[in-house]
Amino acid sequence: YAEDRARADAVRQVTGETVAAEDVQRCTEQGDETQCARNSALWSSMQGYIRRTGDKSVRVRPAAAGHRECVVDFAADVAAAEGRPDPAFDVGVSLTQPVLRHGECLVIGLSPSQPMYVQVFQWLPYQGGDQAVVRLFPNAYDSNSRIDGATTIPTAAGTRRYDVRVAFPEGQPPGRRMVDEYLMVVATRTPVPLRDSYSLDDFRRLIAELPRAGSRVVRKGYNIVRGAP
Repeated sequence: YAEDRARADAVRQVTGETVAAEDVQRCTEQGDETQCARNSALWSSMQGYIRRTGDKSVRVRPAAAGHRECVVDFAADVAAAEGRPDPAFDVGVSLTQPVLRHGECLVIGLSPSQPMYVQVFQWLPYQGGDQAVVRLFPNAYDSNSRIDGATTIPTAAGTRRYDVRVAFPEGQPPGRRMVDEYLMVVATRTPVPLRDSYSLDDFRRLIAELPRAGSRVVRKGYNIVRGAP
């Protein structure tokens, strides 16, 4: 954990940090009573990555209230993403509904500011390893990633061949009724061949390597409600 924080701090010192928040409110009504649950997501992103490290040291030192803390120091070669973002190159992302039940279909709306190539990934926080970030689009049934105007995923042609259904992750405590998942929409001016799945760290590194003037990454959260037992 200390090394992960040190790596993030090294990139932050060079590139800065962008923070964005997103709130989702889910309400249910029974008779005259309404109950609402608010869920908040805080996004933090840095436009850079560490190419190599050296001269690492690890030490444990006393901290407040009798605790100890681990401190990691190292020299880092940090690469910042190329260029500056182009505000005219953007894509709006919307969902038919931000809260879905286990087994319901997810439909994604895309509104590009200009023609672009789009890839849609799903970040599954409860799935570790190299399957934490998986690609939803393009796929074997919906292969054209270029969009010229407002469209949906699945596309009009793709809806005849497949749908995207959410699933409440296995292994969650019985008392947990709702979980978060996230979409990562990667838009580029030219085609970029990406894999079908990544670990979260590998995906973050990949995003940081994209030229900023020719790309845009939009994150969108949604909730999945556990189905009936």
